[in-house]
Amino acid sequence: MIIAKDKIKAQDGMLHMKLPDEFKNKVVEVVVKIEGIEEKLMIDTIKIDTREWRFNREEIYGR
Repeated sequence: MIIAKDKIKAQDGMLHMKLPDEFKNKVVEVVVKIEGIEEKLMIDTIKIDTREWRFNREEIYGR
């Protein structure tokens, strides 16, 4: 596996990245990560109180 990593700014919604010659005629997987979006995500903001949850083991495992 060859990995090319680069930080670029998306101008007008387009990304342009020069790839090495080894990438020619190959299937390329692209992963896009956005910096600074972590503050806008609702990570660790939803809390569920499971202390009152009860489960019937016979129903779950079919015994």
